[in-house]
Amino acid sequence: MNTEFKPPMQLLPKETYTDQAWFERERRELFDRSWTYACTEQAIVNPGDFHCFRFMDHSLFVVRGADGVIRAFHNICRHRGCEVLEGSGNTAEGITCPYHRWTYQLGGELRSVTNEDECFEVVTKASLGLNSAAVGTYRGMVFVNPSPDPKDGFDSWIANMDDFAWPHRFDDESISYIGEMVYEMHCNWKVFYENAIDGYHLGYLHDKTLGKLYPSKNVWKPVGRNVVWYSIERGGEPQSNSILSAEIADDSGAPRLPGHEQAFYPGVVMLFPLTILSPSPWGFYVSKLEPVSPEITHMRVYSWAPTGSRGRMNVERPDGPVRLSDLKGHPLDSGNFQIEDMWICEKIQRNLRSPNYKFGPLADGAGAEAPLMHFQESVLDYVPIDGS
Repeated sequence: MNTEFKPPMQLLPKETYTDQAWFERERRELFDRSWTYACTEQAIVNPGDFHCFRFMDHSLFVVRGADGVIRAFHNICRHRGCEVLEGSGNTAEGITCPYHRWTYQLGGELRSVTNEDECFEVVTKASLGLNSAAVGTYRGMVFVNPSPDPKDGFDSWIANMDDFAWPHRFDDESISYIGEMVYEMHCNWKVFYENAIDGYHLGYLHDKTLGKLYPSKNVWKPVGRNVVWYSIERGGEPQSNSILSAEIADDSGAPRLPGHEQAFYPGVVMLFPLTILSPSPWGFYVSKLEPVSPEITHMRVYSWAPTGSRGRMNVERPDGPVRLSDLKGHPLDSGNFQIEDMWICEKIQRNLRSPNYKFGPLADGAGAEAPLMHFQESVLDYVPIDGS
């Protein structure tokens, strides 16, 4: 529910940004019970359509059943643990493991076992269905939680987001999927997340890419565990983009979506803990944080642009992940706010191991650093300091 932020203070000890044991606790106690983006509903329109993906240690897939219902399962055969599906496609005749051809119904029930009579005395099919994961849909997007009984149910996790909704659709041909980019960041996932919800730095680090977004010119709003961001530079209703970023996009020739001359919706939606949505007049972006280790985080960015446009995908892309070490110039000369953020986050991460590093006071205000404590409270709700 939308409430004001409390005056902020640092709650997480610095060791939680570097310690392997804490990272393992985050895996078990937070990520294993967290919601993450899987795909759009348009990717699984017909009965039997499926989409596979990985989330931390989990191999998962979503599939549309013969009854039209979307379900999520762990991509693990109950016989010898082989992944039963790969990629995306249609399996309307049933889900068959390629190893020994055990076959499951679209609802996850074990349907048949090859050579059952001659090789097994008894196979209790009712107890050997695919392991379920939780699934939810919102505004054309499918989200999955590895736990079948999450700490936060989907409805409570996404509650009140309609008050801050965006008009983008995936089913009306106004936007088209144009690809993905992967960034490799040498920092803890929380360092990047906290940077992403820090309005205090925008007008300084990003003055050439986002503009003079000082704390009085931008605002974060809490929505349950999640937070949304607006530019309030123009006066009147808050908008999704800064004045400078709009000028840069328009001057580059990027087409706006019809009806998006004014964008009175959030420009950043941070879905705790690892999913970032970025609606804009020039497209829609979903970013998924993938913590690799205490000090390495991948970010996978999926992009949609107005149909007929290539959006940001016009820029030259490497075959593999984007890394600062591969840049030809300084990050501040890149003209890319994502590169600027990576540079800052890696600079912070290197110092977190210094015995001289101590957290300073957090800047108060919804356009400053107040969202950081809001985020840290949710982390500690899942992973308490005392381990209880």
